[in-house]
Amino acid sequence: MKPTLLIISLLISIYSQAQISITLKYKRSKCGGAKNQDTTSYFLLANKKWIIQYPSKKIDTIVTDIQGKVKLPAQKGTYLLFEPWKFYRTAPSDFPMSLYDKNCLASSYSTPDFTIQITSNKKYKISPSYYYIPCPDKHPCLRKDTIIPRIPSH
Repeated sequence: MKPTLLIISLLISIYSQAQISITLKYKRSKCGGAKNQDTTSYFLLANKKWIIQYPSKKIDTIVTDIQGKVKLPAQKGTYLLFEPWKFYRTAPSDFPMSLYDKNCLASSYSTPDFTIQITSNKKYKISPSYYYIPCPDKHPCLRKDTIIPRIPSH
């Protein structure tokens, strides 16, 4: 009876540590009058830090590898990924908080950048399928009366 119990414990341990690898991608924005910048292709979100909320509501930090992949437990459930500025309730760029509409930011803080629904050991659905990075001076929460200082070109 003891060997059977040991095998069952081992299988449960292996299953609970099973992981699923998910590639995160983004689309580029045309910022600052860039010419011929590719805005149609997807690019890997390599070495990007995310705040993750697990189905258990546990919060942690994860980082994509150089191929834009994150490894998540293969447990069924919904995983939410947020940019760190949302979790820490700061500004989305280096601009001061005074340039942003605080109500708009407040609603942004609770909106995940990715929602990953794991339905089985190998199946998942990610929404959106890519991350869109807005230009810093075009963030949707910038106040309409904000004038962004331009950096002179030399």
